[in-house]
Amino acid sequence: MVIAGGKRMPRCFSSPVVLLCLLLAVCGTVRARTFPLDKVEIGSNEFFGTVSYDVEKAYAGNHNLLLTISLNTKAGKDLELIRCESPEQAKIMFTEISRTSFFDSATGLHKNEYTYRADIAETAEPRIYLVPLTFSYPNEKNTNRIFWLYVGVRNKGKLGVVADQVGTNEFLTGSYNTFRLELENNFPDYPVNIRSITVKSDPPGVVENLTAAQNLTIDPLQRGSVEVSLKASPMSFSNLLSGFSDSTRLIVNITYDDTFGRVITDLTYPVKIRVRPRDRVLLLAMIIGVVAGAIIKLYLQRLQQKGVISRREVLIAVAVTSMIGLVVSFIAVVGRIKIIAFDQMGSYDNPAVIFVISLAGAVGGAQLFSMLVKSGPPGTQT
Repeated sequence: MVIAGGKRMPRCFSSPVVLLCLLLAVCGTVRARTFPLDKVEIGSNEFFGTVSYDVEKAYAGNHNLLLTISLNTKAGKDLELIRCESPEQAKIMFTEISRTSFFDSATGLHKNEYTYRADIAETAEPRIYLVPLTFSYPNEKNTNRIFWLYVGVRNKGKLGVVADQVGTNEFLTGSYNTFRLELENNFPDYPVNIRSITVKSDPPGVVENLTAAQNLTIDPLQRGSVEVSLKASPMSFSNLLSGFSDSTRLIVNITYDDTFGRVITDLTYPVKIRVRPRDRVLLLAMIIGVVAGAIIKLYLQRLQQKGVISRREVLIAVAVTSMIGLVVSFIAVVGRIKIIAFDQMGSYDNPAVIFVISLAGAVGGAQLFSMLVKSGPPGTQT
């Protein structure tokens, strides 16, 4: 089989293969983008060229990206494309599929169209590649022109989270909390558009799952930040007793594109958080512990010393022991004290621990008060 220009088509390009490639080319032109080439001037003749391909499909791992290279001229002789060179032989290869030549009587232009297939390796870096085209003209030196091949990726993109900007965020139960992510665009040539952010917790149920649309563009090799607000789940009974794990984290998934339609969805980043109850929960646990401790100690004392303590002395003892318990609990919360005896139960922001500390403080305070009353001022003992 002989094609335009007198060249014989290789046997591997059988008719079904050519028809399939042409069909793919026709279907692909629906979303193809056209890029003009610099004009070629030879004497008084001018040649205008374009390169068309579907940029969204120009990604690493696509072995069948179709390109159409067109040349238009009013000259009597055609400019012939003789070579489409690979900018990186190991990463991108070009193969000519077909060529056609015809005269458009409506415009008076001679037109040549070339179809090439680009094989882009999975290891190709996402950036702009400068692809040289070589043209020949009878009795003239060859002429070169350059077009840009916008190669991208559909996974393992160049957007990342700046790890040194992410600390441990504190979340309060039952309320909305905000955390900030610093993002870095490491694409050398492409801006990125942040489309959405999805957040869930590990273990599940600590926060309400969230998917929020975003409208942020980050230029190449630049940084940008997003703030995410989500609600922590209310305090549960199990959390009331056991507190929250120190390994709690948020799993953040970011969906973005490289401005050329290549959407990347595999960016996942863990964010450390520390969940604690709201202050009113801790305060309530503190008060309950204090009151319970005071009542228990006074009840035991009354069993041992019936009739010794009057009603007025009982009221004074309750007030003093409650005050001592409150002071002990307040120091534990504000000073972030972690008592070794309760180390397995959790830290200062566990309501159960606060209750036990308050209870112990109240009971211990009652004992201290009792010792002070018994000892009395010097010279009063008989």
